[in-house]
Amino acid sequence: MRIELPEYARVVRGLPCGLHPYSTLLPRLAESPVARRIGTAATPLGPLLERARVDIRQEEGFCFVDIELPAIALFESYYRDGSGLDLYLDLAHELAHLRQFYEGKDLWDRGLHYVDRPTEIEGYAVAVEEGVRLGMTEEEVMRHLSNPWLSPAEVARLRANVERFLSNGHP
Repeated sequence: MRIELPEYARVVRGLPCGLHPYSTLLPRLAESPVARRIGTAATPLGPLLERARVDIRQEEGFCFVDIELPAIALFESYYRDGSGLDLYLDLAHELAHLRQFYEGKDLWDRGLHYVDRPTEIEGYAVAVEEGVRLGMTEEEVMRHLSNPWLSPAEVARLRANVERFLSNGHP
């Protein structure tokens, strides 16, 4: 199903590689219902958006939080050619990770499997809740959760963890 994205969910494309304010890519994110899931009392959305940066890089892949900068690393091929919906959801997911990082959480906890990390579960919960709200089917949600480094069983476990988070408010 093709989902028509609201204006606040449309990523500005055509920026050159390099470091950009997050709000340059998603200037109306604060209007989105997803914003309520990202901002917290400790890190409100306004200051988070003012501080957040996106580093568009000439590499292949998707996106992640580079904790050295700190910024969202967004690979140019995905930025230019990825679906608008996936890009919007991934940028929301990664903004949640930036907030977690600023709050002192370990984004790369190697003691837990990727699909069991509380930070990943929350990041995917942000994306899944918003995707479903916009009209994604369960099949589309599962496709969005799928990654080259995850088996189908791991994707199913991630989906269950996300559902538990959304039902209980925590992993």
